[in-house]
Amino acid sequence: MVETYTLNPNLTKTAAVAEWLQQRIDWQIYLANQRVPSVRKLAKLLNISTFTVVQAYEQLVATNILTAKPSSGYYVNTQAQVVQPNDDKRVVVKHPVIDTRWLVQQVFSDIPHHRSPGVGTLPRDWIRNDKMEWAIRQVTQQADSFIYDYGNVHGYLPLRQQLVQHLHTLGMQTNADHVITTAGVSQAVTMVARLLTQSGDTVVVDGPGWYWLSSCLQQQGLNVVSVERDHQGPNIEHMQKLFATHRPKLYLTNSVLHNPTSYNLHPARAHQVLNLIHEYDAYIFEDDLYAAFVPGGQVLRYASLDQFERVFYATGFSKSMASGWRVGMLVCPDNYIDDVLRMKTLSNSNTPEFGERVCHHLWTHGEYRRQIKKVQQHLYSAHERMRNALPEIGLIYPEHTQAGLFVWVDTGQDTSQLALDAYKEGWLVAPGQLFYPDASASSHLRLNVSTTGDDFLAWLRKYLDN
Repeated sequence: MVETYTLNPNLTKTAAVAEWLQQRIDWQIYLANQRVPSVRKLAKLLNISTFTVVQAYEQLVATNILTAKPSSGYYVNTQAQVVQPNDDKRVVVKHPVIDTRWLVQQVFSDIPHHRSPGVGTLPRDWIRNDKMEWAIRQVTQQADSFIYDYGNVHGYLPLRQQLVQHLHTLGMQTNADHVITTAGVSQAVTMVARLLTQSGDTVVVDGPGWYWLSSCLQQQGLNVVSVERDHQGPNIEHMQKLFATHRPKLYLTNSVLHNPTSYNLHPARAHQVLNLIHEYDAYIFEDDLYAAFVPGGQVLRYASLDQFERVFYATGFSKSMASGWRVGMLVCPDNYIDDVLRMKTLSNSNTPEFGERVCHHLWTHGEYRRQIKKVQQHLYSAHERMRNALPEIGLIYPEHTQAGLFVWVDTGQDTSQLALDAYKEGWLVAPGQLFYPDASASSHLRLNVSTTGDDFLAWLRKYLDN
């Protein structure tokens, strides 16, 4: 094989370097435990900066492709997957298998938003708030009064009180003592799962459902099974069978603007699910991270029916305000408050009050509400555009989709290969198999309506026509 030192022009430099090295591991040019070129050497060979090489190497270390050895260099991990050599010199280059590790690696790379229809966040221009710097300055001026203390393990009290007021307008009755701040919804999920389950227990998620959630639960040693989800909610007959067979202790779901379908919940289905939860002595973890995108907020939630008897309710600001703050809030049933507080204390003592204060300043300021209304208008317009654009390339806009962040599109063919082929040409997409805990093949794509532009739709049309 003639070695070449050219990078994929369709990717950012960091992603292209990572791809270049991954290909050579797949081709067994670099074998397990073998040292790869030094940072300086590869930077010279590829005519790029050493900083770019370091970024690419660190991404590969983070995904267990490489191992960093101090004062020695970078080595191919023994667990890195390789592709056996093929005598056919024309063989198409194989990329890593599509799984959550692959997608997370790409999501945290510097692939730009306009080439990332599979990303899970809004463009910065949509959520940028002119009052952010003002809020930070306000909190900074008060920092001396709280920054040197641990603070309240419950979290910043005015923020918790603001959530209670907000929940009251949505028909959910609770008090600030039942609210605990978390490092995003992610930490809330982890704590509740650890509280209610042990390794080997079964938990139920939606199929399709949030890919990070299934992977996180599986990593905790839990048996994750999915219940079929449609525009009304989980298929109750399927759910009944799963509960009878596995006796799960926890069902985790988005009931509002469900990820990845942007469906809501039908009242009759919600009552059926809660009856099943009571019958089998189980609990619901309700992730309401997309609550801010619902005009008026008046959409049915399990917690509004159950009033936190068997529902753990979580929400946060990472989608609507600032991903970097990682501020979430968890509302717990009364008999689990002390247990969750103890778990939070033993894991990280508390959550940073600075970020909680900034979020509180923004939330209680009129500019944030106006900003959210603009986002809601943007999302509505984006869905209208998708409603018209998808039929033009031979695809159907799902009938019951609400104006959330995503649209769940059936392409009619396996989207795992489509995702790999798209990646070769500089696109980041989210194939359907990621949204099922058993990674079953799927013909669906999750498209982010805010980042799916005409260029990608033109690429997709050409790809599907071939």
